[in-house]
Amino acid sequence: MNSTGWLKGLQVTADGTGVALIRALADNIGLTAGLSKALASDRLLVHDRGRVLADLACAIADGAEVISDFRVIGDQEDLFGLVASVPTAWRTLDEVARGGERALGRISAAVNAARRRAWAAAAARHGALPGVRVADKTLQGVTCIRLDASVVTCHSDKEGAEPNFKGFGLHPLLAYCDNTAEPWPGCCARVRRAATPPPIT
Repeated sequence: MNSTGWLKGLQVTADGTGVALIRALADNIGLTAGLSKALASDRLLVHDRGRVLADLACAIADGAEVISDFRVIGDQEDLFGLVASVPTAWRTLDEVARGGERALGRISAAVNAARRRAWAAAAARHGALPGVRVADKTLQGVTCIRLDASVVTCHSDKEGAEPNFKGFGLHPLLAYCDNTAEPWPGCCARVRRAATPPPIT
């Protein structure tokens, strides 16, 4: 691991917790640099938007549930150096949203490129991606995509929407790579129950 910038003098102990190693991984596989390029702007910005987005991802990986949890990095300036504020994190997300499909496409390309580098490094070190655990066996040479979903409760006034046995909500469908335990893109569908169940055929 190359010691550059905020990594200089970093010591890792077995009894520590936090996002330092996750942040270093994001830097070393090129995710941070890729996001910086994807979100490059002609404006003079104090905080590089790629760095902000990568730091947000690291905070989420460390257990952050809301944007204000981003302070866990910002409050540790001795370790991480100058980190964007929570309002800057919000502005970054707003800029991504205003960028629309074009911005999302560039971000996806940066994430995919970083994933390819990480997978190539894992395969070079271990000979292949980790196997997939199925019951009492480990399947080698297989890439497994696991789909998982759960209802997230929220109210809906949409016409024809009715609660199911779990209530009103959204149904996020998430995809995970079982080999590396990493989440892939997901989608949401509104949960509703038909007034008259369809016939069983």
